[in-house]
Amino acid sequence: MKFQNKHIQKFWKFSTSFQLGIPIIVSIAVLIATGTIIEAKYNDAYAARRLIYESWMMYLTMGLLIYNLTIVVVDRWPWKLNHYPFICVHAGIILLVMGGYVTQKYGVDGSIAVNIKGKNNYVQMPQTDMVIYATFDGDRYTKMFEQEVDFYKHPPTPEKPFVIKLGETSVNVIDYVPYARLSKKTVVSTSAQAGSSIKFQLMNANVKQVETITQTRKDKAGQFNLGPAQVTLGPVDHKDLKKNEIFLTPKDNDNVIYTVFHRDNPKPFKTGLMKIGDVVSTGWMALEFRLLDYLPKATEEWDVIRTEALTPLTSSAIQITRGADKHWIVLNDLLKIFGTSEAYLMTYQNRRLDLGFPIELKNFKVSRYQGSTKAMAYESEVTVGTDSKAQSATISMNEPLKYNNYTIYQASFQEDEVTRELVASIFSVNYDPGRWIKYLGSLIMSFGIVWLFYQKRKRKTAV
Repeated sequence: MKFQNKHIQKFWKFSTSFQLGIPIIVSIAVLIATGTIIEAKYNDAYAARRLIYESWMMYLTMGLLIYNLTIVVVDRWPWKLNHYPFICVHAGIILLVMGGYVTQKYGVDGSIAVNIKGKNNYVQMPQTDMVIYATFDGDRYTKMFEQEVDFYKHPPTPEKPFVIKLGETSVNVIDYVPYARLSKKTVVSTSAQAGSSIKFQLMNANVKQVETITQTRKDKAGQFNLGPAQVTLGPVDHKDLKKNEIFLTPKDNDNVIYTVFHRDNPKPFKTGLMKIGDVVSTGWMALEFRLLDYLPKATEEWDVIRTEALTPLTSSAIQITRGADKHWIVLNDLLKIFGTSEAYLMTYQNRRLDLGFPIELKNFKVSRYQGSTKAMAYESEVTVGTDSKAQSATISMNEPLKYNNYTIYQASFQEDEVTRELVASIFSVNYDPGRWIKYLGSLIMSFGIVWLFYQKRKRKTAV
């Protein structure tokens, strides 16, 4: 193409030259290499996605690539027959880029956990939201705040906090830890609604187990389940006992009332008062119960230790302040804060997307390597959808299920940490609206490449 204006002609020539094309290709290679290095360094594909693949640098580079490919094709106008293979290759690349953008913008790539014999229709997405509920009567909660937050790219600081207004007060997010190793710690509380906390030991000739139970509030019981036995702290109902149980009720600042029950016997086996250091024989498998510590008013808080990379034992966490109080909120956990006449329920959570249909887990099977507890293969028997559209299928590691434009893969499973019983199956759910665009782009580009080779061979044969 030729333009009379020399400045336009010069810019057009630059747009169609290798002077623009080569830097674009080099930039794409550098960005992909950087993303790979970041993913390897932090062991986190999400970090590479947020910092590189969804960054303005990548969008700008891919935009320039589309611009360059389009201008090069337009520059050949009017097109001749030998131009069409070249045009097909460039059009195919453009469609591939556009299909990837559509998938990134409108696609779904999340996970869903379904309990055995249960159902779920909410997919957990990578995006994160801050949600706060409030109650003024201790019963009904009202959503006060909900907003998408991206603390990974925009971490808050004490100098530049993320501020949430709640009437006359405010909650400030002052810190963000992308990879935190977590543990629970029990601290003394001054709240009138706070429950109590105990640390105890169950022991016999074969077992020595130390555990802690903390009530979330004084009118709600806390429990520890030890398979055939259970320890309960707080207000309880002794009816319909199905396990050996010991009930602990705070009496004062020093003493706890204990009541020991044996399974299927409505009358208590033993009852009395105990304080720190006391030992009680339970009568179950020669187990003894020792009270190691007791706090009449306590609350549990997270102890956050920063780490450098993602591991199966790490999670992200944010630190908030409300007045003089500081608290950590772990991703997908709840924090309850009590005021003078109100209570707030805060959560920093992955966004949940309603699929529009339930996934019901009928059965779950795991086969393990011989002589090991390591899983070799696992599969889920599911029913997807409802009524006449319901579909039963088996989803295994290499056999996904396609339903209603979604592809459901078998990803992992959950088991009880104490009893090792299977609890839930975890599925990966994918929806790729740009797939047909990418397939079309691949087809057109492949056709163009074959056509180019054919033209080249034809020329050689003619010579």
